[in-house]
Amino acid sequence: MESNYKVAYYNEWKTLQKRDFKNVEEIRNVTYDEDKKEFYIKVFNRKYILNCNDETIRRSDDNQIPSAETGVMILNYLSFTENNIYKTNKWVSLKEIPNGGMMFYPAFYKSSIVSLINTFGYDSSKLRKCGENLGGKEIKMGDVAFEFEVFPKVFCRVVIWEGDDEISPSATLLFDSSVQYMMHVESIIGLGGYVINKIINETGRN
Repeated sequence: MESNYKVAYYNEWKTLQKRDFKNVEEIRNVTYDEDKKEFYIKVFNRKYILNCNDETIRRSDDNQIPSAETGVMILNYLSFTENNIYKTNKWVSLKEIPNGGMMFYPAFYKSSIVSLINTFGYDSSKLRKCGENLGGKEIKMGDVAFEFEVFPKVFCRVVIWEGDDEISPSATLLFDSSVQYMMHVESIIGLGGYVINKIINETGRN
């Protein structure tokens, strides 16, 4: 675990430990087992277990420990606010997220959106296979687009406009605007990269 993520990981645990766990269960649509002191949360279509006694996270079906970055994202989703936030169905790109989205967007574009374009830009049908495998819902945007429920109340859309000999392909990742009230902007950036990597990695399973 890289040192900067290790610090963030334990800081997020400290914040979560101060919360009312039953309230977290209600406002984040997760399950909390009071006897075991464990949260259960779905990330895409996999369930993760967060043990509040030993401050660990593991995937329920194979006990795999997620990366530090993924762990920070999950914890930030649970601990960021005590308010109950609802889906807006207003879709925004990272550059429209307050408190840093615009500043971080160029780097995010180079590191993540370009990979999305390179993978699906000339064969958008591959996105359809990957989206279905990950439990996404196909929507009418671009040439092929999918909406994903990444966490129980966090939604993203991936959109591909296919290119040809005359037109360059393009792509975007959109967030339901409610995410800005549920996660820190740096965790939202991490979430975006996580979603894109997850989709791209799925091409190897088709």
